[in-house]
Formats: sequence, structure tokens, C-alpha cells
Amino acid sequence: MSIEIRNVSKQFNAFKALNEINLDIRSGELVALLGPSGCGKTTLLRIIAGLETPDTGNIVFHGEDVSQHDVRDRNVGFVFQHYALFRHMTVFDNVAFGLRMKPKKERPSEARIAEKVHELLNMVQLDWLAERYPEQLSGGQRQRIALARALAVEPKILLLDEPFGALDAKVRKELRRWLARLHEEINLTSVFVTHDQEEAMEVADRIVVMNKGVIEQIGSPGEVYENPASDFVYHFLGDSNRLHLGNDEHLLFRPHEVSLSRLAVAQHRPAEVRDIRPLGAITRVTLKVEGQDELIEAEVVKDHDSLTGLARGETLYFKPKAFQPLAHL
Repeated sequence: MSIEIRNVSKQFNAFKALNEINLDIRSGELVALLGPSGCGKTTLLRIIAGLETPDTGNIVFHGEDVSQHDVRDRNVGFVFQHYALFRHMTVFDNVAFGLRMKPKKERPSEARIAEKVHELLNMVQLDWLAERYPEQLSGGQRQRIALARALAVEPKILLLDEPFGALDAKVRKELRRWLARLHEEINLTSVFVTHDQEEAMEVADRIVVMNKGVIEQIGSPGEVYENPASDFVYHFLGDSNRLHLGNDEHLLFRPHEVSLSRLAVAQHRPAEVRDIRPLGAITRVTLKVEGQDELIEAEVVKDHDSLTGLARGETLYFKPKAFQPLAHL
């Protein structure tokens, strides 16, 4: 089920949430709407769902204009950040709810509902929790149940709004890997909202980077990371350093794109070591360069030669590996 978004704009009083948004999402694709708070990504998702009405523009599902269709007629599954499970119902009854609410002529038999619910619970690897109540589940388990419930009614499109935002970092990482594998199995057109760059890079087929109600860039994770269309995209898609060169020019480079040396060597600049932070397999070194307030962060393998006996206050020599001056924005 493809999605076409044509010239969509939305204003809330004086605030312009979306400004002339155009986007094509291919059938079976998993697309991330990525951007900071207030950029318009959740508003766009709600407009696709039919939960909000655009001021101008159209939403087209597989060639059919659904702009005037009620949310119930769009056949979308929706997963929110805060689970929204019915606390008084068991896991089984939560997943069965949408099927039991269908009009009588479309409603499956109880036997077929039970079969379908167990299929879905097996798919999300939680069939053993069928008789539990939401309060007896972990956050990650609840979110997987919420996803099973959304899939129960066989939606044409799956929409996820910060689905893992309320979970701790370890569970979030596990669930996004699980979602990527699940999407490969079910191949359902899916759009998810996130402000987490790593989440978007790890899960999505394509990323739509949004800022202040407009789309900054659309591309695969590799494309937007390696070839950012703007300063904003570069900075938003990961940690970055800015080294001023004078004449209103600067270099942008990632912490892992830094060469470090204890000795003064060609093209390396001196800097004072402000912090040394072991982070598992890598170590982050924070450097103060004379002549600029912004600090430089370098990430190197934990046994890098430059780290041996290194202490704060000492001088290190560094060089960005990529020389690509940009006009100061």
C-alpha cells in the first residue's frame, strides 16, 4: 500500500506546523520521520492516519484520495508511545479487541479470533503471556502487545509514534532490532516517528529528516549520513565537530573522523586535553583548541597509542581526516 502526500500544510493558530509537504512512500517500505521536537513529524503522522485534517493538500493511499475519509475508513494501525492497553483486559483480550469490535457481518468467529490472536502473540514472541494483565508486563512486553493489537485488524498501513520513547536505552535497542526483523517478515507499509537518530538509522529503509515544518532531506540511512543536504542534517544525524578556519569558513567532521598523535606531525594542530572518557570499545577525548570556544571530541579505539599514560591538561595533536571547508551558516 503506497502513500502519496501532496502539498500538505497545517497551521495551529499562528504556528505553522507543516509547510507544503510532498512525500512518496513505497508499498512495503519502512520510513522514519526524524527530527527535533516541534518539527511537524507527529502532525504529519496524524494527518496520514486521519486524526488531523490538513489545511491544504491531499493524502493518497495506493491511488485513492483518502483526504476526506474518516480515520475508521482508512484501515491504519496505530501504535503510540504509551502503550494504550486496556488495563482491565488480559493480553489475549487486548489483542482480540479490534476483531471483536468489527461490524457483525465482518466479525470473525470466536474460534477464528482465538486462532488469530495466538498467531500474533507468537509473532511478537509473547504467547506465553496471553492470560496476564498489562500491569504484570514489562514496558517492552507491553509495547509488543500494543503492536500485536494494531496488527490484529490487518491494517493496510502501520503508523508508529515514538513507539519506544518511554523505554530505557537497553530495551529500546532490543525492540528496534526486533521491529526491523518483524518488518522484513510482514512487509507492511510502515511510517514511524522518532527523534532518535540511531533508531532511525538502524530500523528504516528511508529517513525523512524534518525541521520547522519542512523536509530537509529524504534518503536511505547511508545517503543522509554520508551526504547530508544541509548543516542541520549533518549536525542532527550524529555527534559532530566544527573547526573554525578563519575567513568565515569551518570544517565539519565526526568524532570518529579524527587522527590523534602525541607528537607534532604534519597538518596536525595542538590542543589541550580537557577530558578522557572510556566508553567500552572506544575512548572519547575532549580537546580545547586555541582560538575557539567550541570543544573538539575525538573517538578512538581504547588501546590507541595516543592514550597511553595520557592525562588531562596535556597537549595532543589532532587532524580531521576529511578536509571539506563549508561556508559558515
